[in-house]
Parts: sequence; C-alpha cells; structure tokens
Amino acid sequence: MGISTLYDRTHVFTTELDSEWATIDADIYYHINAGDGDAEPQTFELERVTTRIAGAERPVDITPMINFDYIMGLIEDDASNADVCAGDYYG
Repeated sequence: MGISTLYDRTHVFTTELDSEWATIDADIYYHINAGDGDAEPQTFELERVTTRIAGAERPVDITPMINFDYIMGLIEDDASNADVCAGDYYG
C-alpha cells in the first residue's frame, strides 16, 4: 500500500458476519497507522464494529462480542484491496 491518502482517516466497509445462530450485516470501522517505514511497521487499528437491529434508533456497537483476530483479518483484506487513483501519485 504505502499511499499517504489512506492514512489519518477512518475507513469503513460492510460485511456479513456468521455465527452458529445468525448472520448479520456489520459495518467495520478502522484506521491505518502508517508507521515510519523502518522501526515501526504499518498497523491497523479497529475502531468499532456496528450492526443495525430492528427497533434500535442507532447502530449497535458489537465490538466486544466479536472475534478480534477474525475482524483484523477482514481489515487486512479490505486494506489490501484499497482503490488507488493517479491523484495519489501525482497530487
């Protein structure tokens, strides 16, 4: 990756999460930390995972209820497929 426009902002994507008893649509919010390229590598920071539940006024934060390692894998997949445009290179 390495494109500066991907850093210092919140990214979000929607996915389906499956469990033994349900499948839910969830929005995953995360941040990419650029690192310094040498001593500190690029990292991903999970901000929150939300879903909508009938009758709830706002999205419900389900972050504590999910498998952290699984979500981090989804984040890495999403970040590796980020769209890059010519403006990212040529300003």
